[in-house]
Amino acid sequence: MNNLHTDSLFAKNAPANMRPARAAQYTGVSKSHLAKLRMRGEGPTYAKVAGCVVYRRADLDAWLQDNLVDTAA
Repeated sequence: MNNLHTDSLFAKNAPANMRPARAAQYTGVSKSHLAKLRMRGEGPTYAKVAGCVVYRRADLDAWLQDNLVDTAA
């Protein structure tokens, strides 16, 4: 699977686990949109640790990959 962020310096330095603000920056989706996706049971997989939402970089990458749109179709 190709990583969507392989050329990005930000992605290469992104932590393995991210809070919503960093995950939003990483994916290019707003923090509030990520919250709405969580409320609807959609969006990237996340964990709740001591009441805090935490996204794994691998899950964000997989979610982005799963949402690719083939414009050649």
